[in-house]
Amino acid sequence: MIHVEKRNANVLLHLASPSVGNDVRRLVRELAALAGVARVVPRARVPRLLSIDYDPTAIAVRTLVGHARRGWAAAQLVGT
Repeated sequence: MIHVEKRNANVLLHLASPSVGNDVRRLVRELAALAGVARVVPRARVPRLLSIDYDPTAIAVRTLVGHARRGWAAAQLVGT
């Protein structure tokens, strides 16, 4: 039996220009609840910069960005 290790990918997502009432903690919880997302961590020095570990076979980057843009119109990828 061959064991295949599952590898997660990582992206950095910058949140700018929040809509009224949106906060980073809520978005972190929402993203972390998506199927295929392993971990969402705000960066300590820049809280609006999220590090997201995800399974690229289960969820696409555009899905992550699209979900973030519902409350953060200017959310954008800044690194992979």
